[in-house]
Amino acid sequence: MARSHAVGAAQSRLKDLCAIVSDATDTTFVPHHANSYGDLAAAIRQGYVGLAWMPPIPAIELEEEGIATPLAFPSRQDSSSYYAALITREGRGKAISDLQGMRAAWVDRESAAGYLVPRLHLASLGIDVKTFFAQESFAHSHLGVVDAVVSGAADVGATFCTLDPVTKRVVTAGWTAADGSTIRNVEVVATVGPIPNDAMVAASRMPAAVRSSLTRWLLAPDEKSCDLLAELFQVRTFRVVTSAHFDPLRHVIRAARARGFEGTLTRPGEGT
Repeated sequence: MARSHAVGAAQSRLKDLCAIVSDATDTTFVPHHANSYGDLAAAIRQGYVGLAWMPPIPAIELEEEGIATPLAFPSRQDSSSYYAALITREGRGKAISDLQGMRAAWVDRESAAGYLVPRLHLASLGIDVKTFFAQESFAHSHLGVVDAVVSGAADVGATFCTLDPVTKRVVTAGWTAADGSTIRNVEVVATVGPIPNDAMVAASRMPAAVRSSLTRWLLAPDEKSCDLLAELFQVRTFRVVTSAHFDPLRHVIRAARARGFEGTLTRPGEGT
């Protein structure tokens, strides 16, 4: 997993989850914490990582390269997608135009909700994202972005949220606990999406039998696994990945490349 989800007691929790996965697949899995999604993708390319939680854009890249195969994606509130949220401290700004000249905090360059999709949205509004903000920084986690905004280290930030399909009310987000209770007070300026949910991906070099065992475990995790998955990734239920799952983002990536947009997936070393 990447640090964008590594909060609290993540190291020990991931170790516990690896033990369960090892028993379920008769294959030894050990925890690996990458500094960023780019580093995590690089570890898969190098053959060091076999199973990883990946956001949609890096997952698409790895699949197109034949490096990894998405096994399952999380279903939250019976939804296969989520949203990006642009947030400020309470009372700081109520419209995107209010954000001009502010200091922005992002997750990292490979994060869909925490960087790529919000910037694509701003660009679609005719905003020059290179000059719109006075300063930009990377917090390397969703909670880090929220804390930067709440503490005043940044004026605006981007993180994830899930919305009730009927009321469009925020159910869970970077500023809530897994049960939806608020742990940080922020103001939502805009939500952008939907974005296809992240996926659990397996290295293509992994034996097919192990991939099948992993998929079966993800689709029917036991109670302890559910608790660990909820704490680490805010998810308890998975679905099988279909070929169309990432389609909403595929055309966005193609359009971004055609425009020369700098927010497409970068390899490690091409930015911090």
